[in-house]
Amino acid sequence: MSRPKGTSAPQGGEEVSCSKYGPVVVGWDGARIFTNPAGCSRWVSLRELVGEVRLEGVDRRLLYLLGVPRGYVTTYKLYAEVLGTSPRHVGRLMASNPLPVVLPCHRVVKSDLSLGGYTAGVEVKRALLAYEGALCGGRPCRVARPRLVEDWGVALLESLGLR
Repeated sequence: MSRPKGTSAPQGGEEVSCSKYGPVVVGWDGARIFTNPAGCSRWVSLRELVGEVRLEGVDRRLLYLLGVPRGYVTTYKLYAEVLGTSPRHVGRLMASNPLPVVLPCHRVVKSDLSLGGYTAGVEVKRALLAYEGALCGGRPCRVARPRLVEDWGVALLESLGLR
């Protein structure tokens, strides 16, 4: 897909992939995702994006996020039980997620089902959960235990609502 008129590539030569929804996955330098690019170097559909996602170097404990179905949440406590660690450690793990939305850390909430924190802010977390149908009356209402998925490509398509 070609870049829309008036957009330019970001500084530093990073590759930025965008979709009609805006910047989705952009150049990842191993530590961060660039979420506010000056422009898009190329445009892709979300389905194409899935084929471009590379998880090398991503903490494998984050892959359990793909085992929390779209429309559901899990809690820091449940995630901690699966990993054999503490909820506080899970919070730090979620904060280190280099691919938010792709690895849906917004689906992890507190045990009392209050939202907790999110890298992009709690209102973005609320909007993502509402978009995915995980909220009833403004609060998370369906809870699932995280699980490790066998095929992360299929799980990612399902997570993004593309399958």
